[in-house]
Amino acid sequence: INAEYMGEQLLGKLVAKERKDLEDEKKQLTQSNANMLRELKELQDTILRMLQEAEGDILEQEDLIDTLERSKVKSSEIKTKVAEQKVTEKTIDEMRNKYRPVAFRGSTLFFCAAGLAAVDPMYQYSLQWFNNLFLAGIDNADKSDGLESRLENLKDYFTYSFYSNVCRSVFESHKLMLSFALCIAILRSEGQLNELEWRFLLAGSTSTVQGLANPDPDWLVEEAWNDLQFISAQLPAFEGFAGAFTQHVQHYKGYFDAQDSHRSALVEDWETKLTRLEKLIVLRCLRPDKVLEGIQDFVSHYMGEKYIIAPAFNLADSYRDSDCISPLIFILSPGADPMDELMKFAEGMKMTKKLHSISLGQGQGKKAEMMIQEGIERGSWVLLQNAHLAVTWLSTLEAIVEQFTPETMKREFRLWLTSMPSAAFPVSVLQVGIKMTNEPPKGLRNNVNRSYVSFTDEYLESCKKTTEFKKLLFSLCFFHATIQERRKFGPLGWNIAYEFTNADLLVCLKQLQHFLDAYEAVPYVVIKFLSGQINYGGRVTDDTDRRCLMTLLDTYICPEVLEIDYRFSPSGIYRTLEPGNRSYYLDHIREWPLNPQPEVFGLHANADITCARNETYEVMRTILSMQTGTADVAGKSRDQVLQEMTTEIAGKVPPAFDERAYAAKYPTRYEQSMNTVLVQEAVRFNRLLSVMHLSLKELDRAIKGEVVMSQELENMGTSMFNNQVPTMWADRAYPSLRPLSGWVDDLVRRCEFIATWYEEGLPAAFWISGFFFPQAFLTGTLQNYARKHQISIDTISFGFVVQTEPLSKLPAPEDGVLIWGLSMEGARWDIQANTIVESRPKELFSEMPPVLLKPEVNRTRPPSVYGCPVYKTLRRAGTLSTTGHSTNFIINMDLRSDLPETHWISRGVACFSEVVQ
Repeated sequence: INAEYMGEQLLGKLVAKERKDLEDEKKQLTQSNANMLRELKELQDTILRMLQEAEGDILEQEDLIDTLERSKVKSSEIKTKVAEQKVTEKTIDEMRNKYRPVAFRGSTLFFCAAGLAAVDPMYQYSLQWFNNLFLAGIDNADKSDGLESRLENLKDYFTYSFYSNVCRSVFESHKLMLSFALCIAILRSEGQLNELEWRFLLAGSTSTVQGLANPDPDWLVEEAWNDLQFISAQLPAFEGFAGAFTQHVQHYKGYFDAQDSHRSALVEDWETKLTRLEKLIVLRCLRPDKVLEGIQDFVSHYMGEKYIIAPAFNLADSYRDSDCISPLIFILSPGADPMDELMKFAEGMKMTKKLHSISLGQGQGKKAEMMIQEGIERGSWVLLQNAHLAVTWLSTLEAIVEQFTPETMKREFRLWLTSMPSAAFPVSVLQVGIKMTNEPPKGLRNNVNRSYVSFTDEYLESCKKTTEFKKLLFSLCFFHATIQERRKFGPLGWNIAYEFTNADLLVCLKQLQHFLDAYEAVPYVVIKFLSGQINYGGRVTDDTDRRCLMTLLDTYICPEVLEIDYRFSPSGIYRTLEPGNRSYYLDHIREWPLNPQPEVFGLHANADITCARNETYEVMRTILSMQTGTADVAGKSRDQVLQEMTTEIAGKVPPAFDERAYAAKYPTRYEQSMNTVLVQEAVRFNRLLSVMHLSLKELDRAIKGEVVMSQELENMGTSMFNNQVPTMWADRAYPSLRPLSGWVDDLVRRCEFIATWYEEGLPAAFWISGFFFPQAFLTGTLQNYARKHQISIDTISFGFVVQTEPLSKLPAPEDGVLIWGLSMEGARWDIQANTIVESRPKELFSEMPPVLLKPEVNRTRPPSVYGCPVYKTLRRAGTLSTTGHSTNFIINMDLRSDLPETHWISRGVACFSEVVQ
């Protein structure tokens, strides 16, 4: 099915509803034409048969001559009628074509819904569902005497009806993405979208542009400046923009610093010259954290504000759209439980006694089948919870649903399902079902409020030590909300996004009550250990996360909590509350800000910017996954773009290193482990380089049609077109979060680093970012020291000395190594004070000075330091490799600090060998 066919189908349905006379006449004409043409063909066949059977002189065959005469007359009549009917048909088609924009809009929306399956496997929508929605839209749209206004009413009503229906079935995090994708699809269908600009907005720069110097490096990072030069060189609408930016750099510094950059004006005629999409591009370059707010304004401008305000969840609406053969499916998210909502609705529908539920799992399949059969016969409601846990039974569920027929079922029957997103969930059930999401309210205030709503006054008074219990209970609820809400900050909050649940909190509260009743004094150490190391800590698998969890818990489980107005945050907005009843707590909680500042989570104010940037890039990646990649870009086909990219990348990437030459020049030596490190690095890079060169060659041949385009090559081409690193390369490469263009340039720099080392010998300082496997480099450094001084390597560890001199003035150290290339997130290094200090506003990452890694025997950790983890990428989390090392973690550096170490632990401060801004 394609867009054109879909449009024709919808046009027929629309005209049949709106102008039945036209559609009927169209069908009659089509039928009449077919009949006349058939009659003419039958005459012609008769003549041919008679000619074939004729004997003797055909001029003497009277029957044949009569038939020819009749055929001539009939043919003339038919031709006359066909000509007349063509005129009539043309008139009808002209009338039908007036309805074509509405049908075309419908076709656009259908393919927008179809693309959502790439976002989440639960987002499945059938053609039958869409047709029913389209026909309902025709019936329900406002009537009008004028055709033009009626067509606008149809388009507006159906578009919003489509949005509302799809919106209730997608998660909160995808609702703005849906609005934006819908808006872009409509603009594209109307010829108002520049594909080259759209591609940049989603994927960013596809190459590095060498041109003008950065006009103000103090606030303009190199990545942003490269993006500005790229759009100036590659997007026709931005020709000359980089030069104009340089001339008005102070104006754009104000744009960068503004709280509402998404609404700030550009300089001079650029403000009026650029379209709204092009202004979004500028925003992406300079303030990616404001792009989502810019998208809201963009959608609101083209489609109306109602498309950025998701409709409130209404179970009654979903039920109204369902019938006995359409399952109602709750798509769950962590912490979501629609049971209460469903029970209230069942009570309102007087179905409480006829609602039967079962939680699916091992051995529950047969019971569920019997329950469904009984529900069909009696017209009751059946709720099957946690369908994702019964993967092997889902095929049976699919067969049961496919056999649903209204004639054999009580019309009151409804099948309700709950499931987490799962690729194993039957697509056919999702397509015929009514899908809903009802996520718990997010935010610190809502989280703590949800805990206290579930308490009763009797429970609050149930402990012997009422005062201590109420204060520590409040503190634990606040802690529970804090660690859950830290997840929104991505790796800055937690390296791994743990699914802490309400059950974790309830266990802690039961233990709290038990120990308060059992002991005279409050056992803070025991409560802290059980809560941090076991109840919550049992989910935590990362050592740095465990350290952070226990540090945060120190704030909430301590004797000071029992004091009056004890502060949970520096601002004092969040304090401990004096003992009271349930209503007292709920009233105070409702007074808290709806959107808390990062300080309550222990984070720097810049964390909000990091959070917004992460959300922006996630939306862009999500929309990118929906793109088919078939649209032309700047007048070039996808294949032409890919051929240019393969040629460019193949020209940039160096050939494989000569491993024999490396091994000969740097043989394995006992006293110099760095020889082995260099040779191994060359071998690792070669594995990647050889695959790249071979696959680029094969892709180019496949595009030309010389070899078969395999699925692997097709996936590679799609990734390249989307400015993403192909999976076959990433699987053989080092961890990296760079887009393809930056990744290739970075690979070239890394290879140059290895080649320079080979040509010139050991460098005085090592670019830590250039290593494929930096852990081997660090181990080699310790080995060199151990062998030089004849000391067991097990007794040696690194001391860390941050340098005050620039790199160019630093000689190679006698022992240990100098490294450079690290960046810090969450704080910065002050060279003058020689310590970690707070980040500057809007400065998310700061460059670290060179650091001397100095091997020390039986080293003891100095006081007043922060153990700063060093990672390869901003993702922080990694997986254990076969060597026992994490694929992402490099080392912990002890860095001097004037503030307590707990301050920086809560901040999530870390260093990285690769930073993508």
